[in-house]
Amino acid sequence: MPADRQHVHTLVGEQLRAVRKRRRMTLTQVEETSGGEFRTSVLGAYERGERGLAVHRLLRLAEFYGVPPAELLPEGDQDSDESHAVSQRFPPDSVL
Repeated sequence: MPADRQHVHTLVGEQLRAVRKRRRMTLTQVEETSGGEFRTSVLGAYERGERGLAVHRLLRLAEFYGVPPAELLPEGDQDSDESHAVSQRFPPDSVL
């Protein structure tokens, strides 16, 4: 996996973990509350950046946590050259 893609996975994972922690939920509580939709092992892999997150799953997690989808994405200056470069490498239909 290219280093920049792994970096994006890590950043998304950090955001996922931060939102979950703000909700004061454990991974087990997320699995239980979601009726098993979000398995502990898979969500943990997302949060550690070990697994890419499809856009539809990111949208569903945002809905589950009650946050805008953008809150689950890495923070940064949307006008920066780096943001533009990332958007060019990862078009909207890609897996994050």
